[in-house]
Amino acid sequence: MTEKEIQFGEKGQLAGSLSFPETSPVALPAILIIAGSGPLDRNGNGTKKGQMLHLYNQLAACLTECGFVVLRYDKRGTGKSSGDFIKTGFWDLIDDAKAAVHFLRDQPIVDRNKVFILGHSEGCMLAPEVAKGEDIQGLIFVAGAAQSLADAQNYQRELIVDSFQKTKGLKGKLIRLLNVTDKVKKQGQKFDRKVSMTKRDVIRYQGVKINAKWFREHYEHDVYQSLAEVTCPILAVTGSKDVQATPEQVYEVKKYTTVETETHIIKGMNHMLRDQDEDANILHLKKVYKSIGEKPLSKELLTVVKRWLDRHV
Repeated sequence: MTEKEIQFGEKGQLAGSLSFPETSPVALPAILIIAGSGPLDRNGNGTKKGQMLHLYNQLAACLTECGFVVLRYDKRGTGKSSGDFIKTGFWDLIDDAKAAVHFLRDQPIVDRNKVFILGHSEGCMLAPEVAKGEDIQGLIFVAGAAQSLADAQNYQRELIVDSFQKTKGLKGKLIRLLNVTDKVKKQGQKFDRKVSMTKRDVIRYQGVKINAKWFREHYEHDVYQSLAEVTCPILAVTGSKDVQATPEQVYEVKKYTTVETETHIIKGMNHMLRDQDEDANILHLKKVYKSIGEKPLSKELLTVVKRWLDRHV
């Protein structure tokens, strides 16, 4: 595998990596990886200490071994990309991903008629919009299919409330005494109202800077209508131990689109695409994700993706 540092977008403000097999006598099919939410670089690693996930570099290596050219990139304001991440909205992310598609298609080693998009988490919400008018060969949704940001947040809040209610012992008694579950629900509703009503790009909520523009544009976008407008085949995969996106929602893809669609729930896989031995508990994410970047991606996930790609190339 060869990996090349690249720059693209308006004034070359976006930086990324182009991975491809060392030698090939013909142009190859290509895949653009669209990252999940948060200030993630091209490898899926965050700007905060300890957020070393190594998601997208592992995916790129696997897909390149299968004979694909793969592009992954640093989001605005992360890694080597310029810009301010906290002022980056939903439609800014769409523009950046479209610029990545155009750059990828223009590479001499790429077969222009065989470009795919793989979206992870938030990338699943972005991919249908990115694909519009781009003649994409196929979409791969991983850990986030057929779910809006608002619905994903409600799912997470419900899991938090449920976990609190099941807490036993002295801690459980304190949770009930302080009425923590009701406070969680009210805080979520208060947050949603605040980011929806403001016209500012950045606000402070409980002393923390929040990208209100990103939340507001997500809330206003109809991800389900966007999904209905997809014109290429879809593969949607999630894990049974995903506590950040509803696993069963993956089956809903077929409800919103008329294109050829394949769906899977990988038993034991979590949101970071790794096999998880621990129980699925949203309150224990920090413990579960600690050092997760050192673990390999789910073999079953990679098998499913490879098999689907083989059929569509």
